[in-house]
Amino acid sequence: MLDTSAIWYVGGKWVHPNEATLSINDVAVLRSYCVFEGLRTYNRRPFHLHDHLMRLFHSASLIDLEVPYTLTEIAAIIHEVIERNTYTHASIRVLVTGGESEDGVLPTGKPVLAVLITPLPERDMERFERGIKVITARIGRELPEAKTSNYVQAIRALKAAARQNAADALYVNAEGEVLEGTRSNFFIFRGDALITPREGVLSGITRDTVLKLAQGRFAIEERPILVSELPEIDEAFLSSSSKEITPVVQIDDLVIGSGKAGKRTYELEQRFIDMVQRGDF
Repeated sequence: MLDTSAIWYVGGKWVHPNEATLSINDVAVLRSYCVFEGLRTYNRRPFHLHDHLMRLFHSASLIDLEVPYTLTEIAAIIHEVIERNTYTHASIRVLVTGGESEDGVLPTGKPVLAVLITPLPERDMERFERGIKVITARIGRELPEAKTSNYVQAIRALKAAARQNAADALYVNAEGEVLEGTRSNFFIFRGDALITPREGVLSGITRDTVLKLAQGRFAIEERPILVSELPEIDEAFLSSSSKEITPVVQIDDLVIGSGKAGKRTYELEQRFIDMVQRGDF
């Protein structure tokens, strides 16, 4: 929930959310030419900050957007945003816009850096027990490896999910491969094999953490997941900074396993929680 008393960093200024402004001529507004990162804090400490910032710069390079700050400078601003606010757990969004444009297409102004923070509640274990329903959406995406502000397809998919009383949607490509959620990575279990796509998806920071937690315990396969094999899977879950590990108990009309969070997913979630509590990140 937005806290209007929060302190954000926008374009070199410290402002409250209702004071934050961005030029209507910025190509982030006009053309969705903008990269961003979404990360979170645990007990006021950012989760894998360096990895998130590395991905921010990688996304910028993929769309030919020059970031006018160093990684160290952005990290320092993020830490100051955390210090200026009081939240124990928080969601942080880091945006780099394309800058203002004279012709409405090509940017000519300096990119704007913004760091936004909002509070997060304590972990909802009841939500983990319930799991979520998702739908499949045969919607194509442009340059999924880059985390940009172009969320037209995600919004379309989420609206379709809401119409079917689902919490999220899974992108499915023309080859019938399930790729990822609108803001998350997708995993399945077939027996003790943990399977997740590697190509055509955003390389999630939490995804990488899950794979490390699974090493030595489960067989890991990074490969395409076909829609046709979904009836044969035992468990499924999504991973992201905000979702952590969230069980998927239904895909379209298909109930996964027993219709409850699976024991392997639960084990990974417990490993994740233990890691966070140790501060091992």
